[in-house]
Amino acid sequence: MSRQNVGFLLRALLIILVGAAPVISVVIASGFASTLGCKLDEGNPHPCPFHGVDLGDTLYSMFVAGWLGLITVPLGAIGLAILLVAWIIVTTMRWQKRT
Repeated sequence: MSRQNVGFLLRALLIILVGAAPVISVVIASGFASTLGCKLDEGNPHPCPFHGVDLGDTLYSMFVAGWLGLITVPLGAIGLAILLVAWIIVTTMRWQKRT
């Protein structure tokens, strides 16, 4: 695998991570709330004690951040499509140079 392909792959992984970050946040918040037996919804924060610390506000913020996924997931898909087209163009140009 060439150095240029590794660069494209790392960029693709970064785009996927940024695009999916709100969804990952929801999954983590839901998992913590479920494990701790706390109520979690987008209506308002609920108390969620963990070792004497209330995680309710933090879990609520993480859960509501999932709405950003309505923007980041499509933008990430567009970014991946653009990166794929760029990779195809660059790879084709390198291949034509060799012949």
